[in-house]
Amino acid sequence: MFWVIIMFYTYEEVIKKYKNDYQLKKAIDEEKVYKVKPGMYSKGEPIFLLAELFFKRDDIILTLQSAFHHHRVTDYIPEYTFVATPRNAYPIDNKEVKQVFMSKKYHQIGMETYKESKINICVYDFERSLIELIRYQTKIPFEEYHHVLHKFREKKNEIDFNRLQAYAKQFKSYLKIMRVIQDSIV
Repeated sequence: MFWVIIMFYTYEEVIKKYKNDYQLKKAIDEEKVYKVKPGMYSKGEPIFLLAELFFKRDDIILTLQSAFHHHRVTDYIPEYTFVATPRNAYPIDNKEVKQVFMSKKYHQIGMETYKESKINICVYDFERSLIELIRYQTKIPFEEYHHVLHKFREKKNEIDFNRLQAYAKQFKSYLKIMRVIQDSIV
């Protein structure tokens, strides 16, 4: 379910195709298009999707297990979609999403964007994902933590250590982060 792709469309996009509200309502009744919420439509049956989450919010970034899955440093399929938001962000009311609140000064460090279904998806890059693994070590199951750490070690040639150190210097736990990297990755 996490990586299922369904195209989403704005009201303006579907009205171009169906010409007017009457034709759009008719298409919805015939299940040619689905109304997900006001102003948001999909071609497939509406179920919770990653693109829908990013369509609704512009302050979220994939983190932890979701970012690990994106970067292929885990074989585990996350049970939830893990997203980081600023500390003052509105809570996400969806039982399939785990929201990590963090200080604004840390929130966008290492964020990268890619497109999926015409929606910008934000995810922490490879280096920031490693930092998040270390920062949240106690909140990740022991076996999963070591599995992901091992996968990062296998891909250490892909890590930009200058970028990693630049990111790490911005966190209060800088010494811990660098010690784990020295002991477990390098």
